[in-house]
Amino acid sequence: MTFSIVARCPRTAMLGVATSSKALAAGAMVPYLRAGVGAIASQSFVNPYLGIDGIELIEQGLPAERALERVIEGDRGRDVRQVGIVDKDGRTAAYTGEKCVPWAGSVSGAGYVCLGNILAGEDVVKAMAQAFEASEAEYLQERLLRALEAGQEAGGDRRGRQSAGLMVVAQEEYPLVDLRVDDHADPIPELRRVFGVYEKEEVPYREFMPTREDSTPKWKGVLKMRDEVEESLAEPVTKET
Repeated sequence: MTFSIVARCPRTAMLGVATSSKALAAGAMVPYLRAGVGAIASQSFVNPYLGIDGIELIEQGLPAERALERVIEGDRGRDVRQVGIVDKDGRTAAYTGEKCVPWAGSVSGAGYVCLGNILAGEDVVKAMAQAFEASEAEYLQERLLRALEAGQEAGGDRRGRQSAGLMVVAQEEYPLVDLRVDDHADPIPELRRVFGVYEKEEVPYREFMPTREDSTPKWKGVLKMRDEVEESLAEPVTKET
C-alpha cells in the first residue's frame, strides 16, 4: 500500500524515513525513529509494534538484521507485513511477506533501504535508490524527498495517491524534521511545498532550540524574538481628539 525509504547519512549520522501511499496519513504510521539508535519503516497492513519493538531491540544492542528477525518471528501476520530497518552504524535489513500485494519488494544499498508494495513495478524502488545515491552531497531530508519524487515519477502506488510524510532525527531526542501531508490529491509535491515553508520559517530558528545539555542556547536571541513578537501584536494607539 506504500513506498518508503529508510536511511542513515554517514556524514551527519542523521536517520530518516520518507513515505507515500494511497492511504490516509501514512506519515503517522510508517516511520519509527530514535536519534543515535535507528530508523524503521513498517508498512503493508501495518503492525506498529514492529517499529516500536524494533527500535527498542536496536537500542539494546542488536544489529538491524537481528532486530528484524526478532520482530518478524513474533508476528503471526508476518506474511502480509513489510519492514525496512537501518541502525546507527548504517547496517540495513528488509523483509517483505510472501502475501504482500504485488509488486512488492525492496532495494538496499549503503545505509538505506527502499521498499514498497502494491507498486507499479520494481522500477519504483530502483528509481528511489538511484535518486538517493545521486544526491549524496545533500542533507538527508533533501535526499529522502528526492527519492520519494523519483518513486512517484516511476509509477508509485498503483492504486493512486493520498498521503506522504518525512521524518528525520539528528542529535536530539525530538525530530529535526517531522512533516506530513495526510490527505491530498498530489501529496508528494505538496510535501515538497511544505518542506520549502519549513526551510524558510523553521530552519532559521533551530539554533535557538533547547538541547539536552543546554535548555537555553542563545537565550538573548530568544528574548529578543519574544519582544519583537509582542511588539508586532501591539494595537496601534488611537489619539484622542
